[in-house]
Amino acid sequence: MATVQALREWFWNERVWLPGNATWDDFENPPPGQYYPLERHILFPSFFLGIFLLGIRFVYERCLVVPFAKYMGLTFKKTYRVERNPTLEAVYVTDKYPEQELVQKSTSLQELSKKTSLPERQIQRWFRHRRSQDIPGRMKKFRECSWHFLFYLSSFVIGMYVLWDKPYFWDSKHCWISSGRQHVPNDVYWYYTIELGFYWNLVFTLVTDHKRKDFRELVVHHFVTMMLIYFSFAANQVRIGTLVLLVHDAVDFWLAGAKMANYVKKPTLTDILFGVFFVVWIITRMYIYPFRVVWSATFISLEHIEIWPAYWILNILLWVLQVLHIIWTYMICRIMATKFTGDKKLKDLSSDTEVSTGGEEDDIIKGKKGVANGSPAMSRNPKAADSRKKRRA
Repeated sequence: MATVQALREWFWNERVWLPGNATWDDFENPPPGQYYPLERHILFPSFFLGIFLLGIRFVYERCLVVPFAKYMGLTFKKTYRVERNPTLEAVYVTDKYPEQELVQKSTSLQELSKKTSLPERQIQRWFRHRRSQDIPGRMKKFRECSWHFLFYLSSFVIGMYVLWDKPYFWDSKHCWISSGRQHVPNDVYWYYTIELGFYWNLVFTLVTDHKRKDFRELVVHHFVTMMLIYFSFAANQVRIGTLVLLVHDAVDFWLAGAKMANYVKKPTLTDILFGVFFVVWIITRMYIYPFRVVWSATFISLEHIEIWPAYWILNILLWVLQVLHIIWTYMICRIMATKFTGDKKLKDLSSDTEVSTGGEEDDIIKGKKGVANGSPAMSRNPKAADSRKKRRA
């Protein structure tokens, strides 16, 4: 215990985390009627709140989302039983579409057939069904998006209500006046704690939720955001942190709504919501966030306080988020280019689905049902698809 306490004291060095002459004693004994945040006041409450949100999500999906989705025509995905086969599973780990190349190399397909004592056709069917297991159905994706839509919309409305009468909402210079000794009102504390709890909830469900094509960027985004919330709370930089959260929440529920509309096959509503999402994204992520929030944290802050070590930590995290925003903006612009040019070669890079034989492709732009069971339109390799067609004939 002594070692842990010594390590904790070393890590939370007040000269690193607190600006000016602020000390942890000031935070432990604030003036009457004032509350200065301490890192232990948010870490464990938010963690248990994240667990509690798992229960809320379960009840919300079972009682409201699933009945509504069924009413809109969605059904649970049909799953195929796949017999356990270590040889084929080892191949599947390295390449999920091996039979597309194996069709052109019949000797390799024959070798797999000899190793497993299975007919070539059965091997192809095994890979098709194995991929199908990893692809979520529309019902699963609709449920996930419904949860994101509910939280992001609620948090944005709550954030606007909490911050509307705060002076730093209208002028970011107030984020830095008296920095290090800023009172955190009760409503701001709970807004901050609930937000961190939700990101804990997202981390808990990373394994169970389906993996999007931008999964790695999403994981980085979640952990960077969590570190920003946690460290900014500990360093008494909550004001700028609330602005970061509000800017992010303003756009996410529009995308979740567009995906939900796409899953229930409402193309007009999908286009409208995605169009609004695109406009709000550009305004919030490419203008307000970099030129109002990050600019304030990087430059305006220096007009009121001197640089201290945590300044670099927090600003680096803010700039990492902006790099992710630029990457996602590029993906979104590719989507818009596909929509308005009709160029089929442009792929939906930020689509949250994977194309697979025997499954469906949920294209947020086209909103059309994919062709199942290994058609050429679904294949990554057109020549392989033509070869399969000839073999069937």
